[in-house]
Amino acid sequence: MNAMNLFGILRRPAGALTVLALLLAAVAAVPPAKAVAAADAVAAADAVAAVAAVAAEPKNLQVMSWNMCDVPRWGCTDTGTSAQKAGVVKMHVDNTWVHAVLLQEVCENTLATLMTELGPGWGKAFHPYRWSQNGVKHDSPCVEGQPERAGTAIIVKGGIQDASTYPTTQPWTGLQAPFHCATAPYWDNIRLCNVHASWLGINPDHPTWDYRDDQFAEIKAVVDQFPRTVFGGDFNAKSPDAPNNAHAWVWPQGLYSQGPGTEGYQECDQTGTSRTGRATHGSGVKIDYIFSSETRRWCAVADSVYSDHHVMIESVAVG
Repeated sequence: MNAMNLFGILRRPAGALTVLALLLAAVAAVPPAKAVAAADAVAAADAVAAVAAVAAEPKNLQVMSWNMCDVPRWGCTDTGTSAQKAGVVKMHVDNTWVHAVLLQEVCENTLATLMTELGPGWGKAFHPYRWSQNGVKHDSPCVEGQPERAGTAIIVKGGIQDASTYPTTQPWTGLQAPFHCATAPYWDNIRLCNVHASWLGINPDHPTWDYRDDQFAEIKAVVDQFPRTVFGGDFNAKSPDAPNNAHAWVWPQGLYSQGPGTEGYQECDQTGTSRTGRATHGSGVKIDYIFSSETRRWCAVADSVYSDHHVMIESVAVG
């Protein structure tokens, strides 16, 4: 422990010192049995003050987003085992100091394996993908005919609260992905949200219909309600400034910031006014993003042999 940390723990607010003085006076004036109780009260006051001092220290929150390609039915059979995919997340928790994870295309058994590896003190929210056939919906399995579901997950060190899904425009026939959020109480009650947007052609009856513009506008309307937020995932869309991007129009005004001092949210890999960033998919394009209302510390993009998507990690200041 360095000197600064030591001083931070020992420092007491003036109010706590006043309470301490009064309690010490009470100890001197009461019989031994009551003195013991007063001493206990002194210890309790010290403990409260110490916790308050630690809680007031600023923290950095590292948020990881990864499309795991964990669903065998979706072309992920040869991209690694559940244990290997869970191991990628655990490695970043241990070595890149990740505190929160937004996962897309994760199977329930893989999620269970990961939560066991992470151990106690972590919270999760899982929501399944659903297949809609002319409006009749059922959960999407990881393996046809098996009960294990495919979904997206939010995982946070320190637990989560108020896990909620929010409606977005989805195909009447086709795969429907959830948009959901959860609050991280330890991390200054920041609201974390997980995105997996529809891709062009997701509706087999109307393959030219594009749902992303509606979904992005609806996502923006939700996150705009939160005082502090980090939201990310697989947006299935090139960045608006990508060369020859014929679908830049799906990004609504005010979602993707055009640089410091402009409307919108800064993206993890954004540099100044440039809204391109490094590729996040094996095809060489960027379709994964992390946006935040908070001050960015750093951004990392890491390849993995266990998915066609790269890992993204953003560090933001909280507390």
